[in-house]
Amino acid sequence: MSGDNIFIVQLNWLKVARWERRDGLLHGFLGRRGGRSVGPYASLNVSFRVGDDPQAVKDNICDLKREVGAHDLRIVTMTQVHGDRIIDVKDNRLKEAGEADGLVTEERGLFPAVLTADCVPILFTVRGPKLVAVAHAGWRGTLAGIAAKMVRHLRDSYGVDPSSIEAALGPAVGPCCYEIGADVSQPLAQRWGSLAERCLELRNSKQFLDLRALNRSILEDAGVPPAQIFEVGPCTSC
Repeated sequence: MSGDNIFIVQLNWLKVARWERRDGLLHGFLGRRGGRSVGPYASLNVSFRVGDDPQAVKDNICDLKREVGAHDLRIVTMTQVHGDRIIDVKDNRLKEAGEADGLVTEERGLFPAVLTADCVPILFTVRGPKLVAVAHAGWRGTLAGIAAKMVRHLRDSYGVDPSSIEAALGPAVGPCCYEIGADVSQPLAQRWGSLAERCLELRNSKQFLDLRALNRSILEDAGVPPAQIFEVGPCTSC
């Protein structure tokens, strides 16, 4: 609500309890409750790419940062293209990294972000090095292997042992709602074999996909221990 130029932001702010004990690790999955946007965008919209008033988006971002105690942090985003490109962010003045579906940074004070509706947002942290990463995994990005590629990238570019990686998969469309056709299920099954088949369900002659579970399986297959993969939040569709 607003009045006298005061705005109150009520956040849906989901975190990984285990990560709360990490000194200096600010993280979370934010919902769209609250915000200054109006009309069809009435929410805590933080995307400049959907047609919302740019000033409202800027105000939403400022309110968000202030609410979570990160007013001095710089948020860096990417133009998500449903692929598997990963960008290493080394400039802490950067706001937009370019076309990609994964970001990695070692820069303090930098907050890499991923924007999703029903796709899977994945946050990565590593025991030891001060390093964080994010990935955007829709079905196309999952087909391309963005989650596994991130694990390999952290290993090859930063010397990270996959067994030291922890990953959090945020709110996404669930198998309760995500009906797909053969144009999705067949490529996934061809690419990921039994990993994909275990995440497909047939109900009333319709196929449904557990996209988050598939990305979990891909991460496990890439060497991330199951106990270090966390699923956070509900289905975004129901």
